[in-house]
Amino acid sequence: MGEEFNALVQNYTWRLLPCRDDMNQLSCKWVYRIKYNFDGSIECQKARWVIRGFGSFVGLDYNESFSPIMKRITIRIVLALTVTLD
Repeated sequence: MGEEFNALVQNYTWRLLPCRDDMNQLSCKWVYRIKYNFDGSIECQKARWVIRGFGSFVGLDYNESFSPIMKRITIRIVLALTVTLD
C-alpha cells in the first residue's frame, strides 16, 4: 500500500483543494488482489487506491475527464481497418 500511495504522490495523480460548500467530498477505498503463478503459488499481492467517483457531478465537481488507456484489441481493430480500407 505504501508503494502504491508513493507512486500516486510522485506522479502528481491528484491535487488537494480546500473544500467549499458547493463541492462534494469523494470517498476512497483500497482494493486488494492476489496474483498467482501457474502452479498456484502466490506471485505478489497488489493494492490499488481508488476514488469512488459515483458521487461527483459534471459541471459541479469536474468539467471533463480523460483516460489514456487503450486495449490491445482496439489498436488491432484500428490497424486492421486501416489496412482493409487502404
